[in-house]
Amino acid sequence: MNISKILDFIRNPQEHSLKLQSMRSAFYSIVGRGTGHFLRMAGSLILTRLLFPEAFGLMTTVSVILAMVQLFSDTGVRTSIIQNPKGGEPNFLNTAFIISVARGFLLAVIIVSISLPISLYYGKSDLNRLLLVMAINPLLVSFENPAMSLFIKKFRIERQVFFEITIQFLGLITSIALAWILRSVYALAWGAVLASAYRVAGSYYIHPFRPSLLWDKEAGRELFGFGKFIFLNTMITWATMNIDVLLIGKLLNMENLGYYNLGKNFADLIPTFGLQIIGQAFFPAISSIAGDIPRVMRIYRRFTAFAMAVAIFSGAALALFSNEIISLLYDMRYLNAKIPMFWLSVAVPFRLMSIITGTTFIAIGRPGLETISMAAGLISMAIFIPVGIKIGGLAGASIGTAGAVALTAITESLCLWIVLKFSFVITLRPWLQGALSVSLIIVIYILIKPLFSNIYFLITVLITAITASGGFYLLFEGLKPFKDETKKD
Repeated sequence: MNISKILDFIRNPQEHSLKLQSMRSAFYSIVGRGTGHFLRMAGSLILTRLLFPEAFGLMTTVSVILAMVQLFSDTGVRTSIIQNPKGGEPNFLNTAFIISVARGFLLAVIIVSISLPISLYYGKSDLNRLLLVMAINPLLVSFENPAMSLFIKKFRIERQVFFEITIQFLGLITSIALAWILRSVYALAWGAVLASAYRVAGSYYIHPFRPSLLWDKEAGRELFGFGKFIFLNTMITWATMNIDVLLIGKLLNMENLGYYNLGKNFADLIPTFGLQIIGQAFFPAISSIAGDIPRVMRIYRRFTAFAMAVAIFSGAALALFSNEIISLLYDMRYLNAKIPMFWLSVAVPFRLMSIITGTTFIAIGRPGLETISMAAGLISMAIFIPVGIKIGGLAGASIGTAGAVALTAITESLCLWIVLKFSFVITLRPWLQGALSVSLIIVIYILIKPLFSNIYFLITVLITAITASGGFYLLFEGLKPFKDETKKD
């Protein structure tokens, strides 16, 4: 590909090819994610020098409370706009806007009502005032232009990415300026509120659609019908993602929970990054062809094969060298973090496969299947983790979590095959790809461990992991994995 083709790929929407549209969206997602991480890091370095440590502890607590309230009232409006074929119609967008505003008012009332009890529970009066300020946030955001979701639906992700980066930058500058003036935790709260105001104003600047308070009964039924599954799925997903922390903190102790969280943060790097790309590239691609299951199967196969190749290599590297990574970055007090890091890194391919499959269910309008799969994961965690703790302490808990993640992925694969009638071969291939790649990596690891030491061993195993994951990917997808199989793909 020459320079002119690369520039054309970056600048233009590539409407002639769904594959190129998805790849382009993935590219901009990576750019946006990387820039966002850089801005957060820069902001943290500056703000920590202007404010006191307790300020960030208070805002972290407020952020967790807000996230919990928002998750448990998720109506799935944005997801529905992207997924539904009628999502771009004015009646659908107007109805979605009314639901969003109603939810914003409800969230504000809930946050105000719990602010005093939360502050009394923690014994921090500042929490009450902070929550009252932050209650403005969901109310403001609810007035965002609903047509913003169409950028993702129509693969114009570059506009969404530049918008997000601009708002994040403006919010950061505002927070820094307020911190310089106020030298108080309220600088962070008001900075967040003003960033939301910038977001709402900007959404009407970059998209010409203007919502009206017009209710469409059919659109309302579709939004609520889809949203009820999103709401249930969000609750179960939140419980599944947090029950390990709740159980380990209760059944072991906070010290072991600290080790667990540290190891989990490393293992979550790849799935968290993948989630962004899947949401902004894979999800709209599948949504646009939701009624064409054979085509969905082809795209699912190709995307999953590539994702597994990346996840297998990354997970293997993190797992095999968990001891070296923890020893290098932390002192001896934190060495036990290598235990959860190892087992949760082993589960990285399962996590990424689960995210892709779950996204597929939602994209084709079957979120109930993802709810069932996540419920299986929640139940298995509730069983595996306590049993694991009883048998093996922190290691047992980590293995229990990894086992529950694998069981969730298995349940999703069964739903693909049995309920959606995906080809058995397509359903099985990611598992076969993973089994063969991991087996080869383990065999080479065992064979060369007595022969090398230190950096030579590290380099050899990393090359082996890359070769195995990439080699089996090419074996399954061919020497030209990105070549279109049909004109549609």
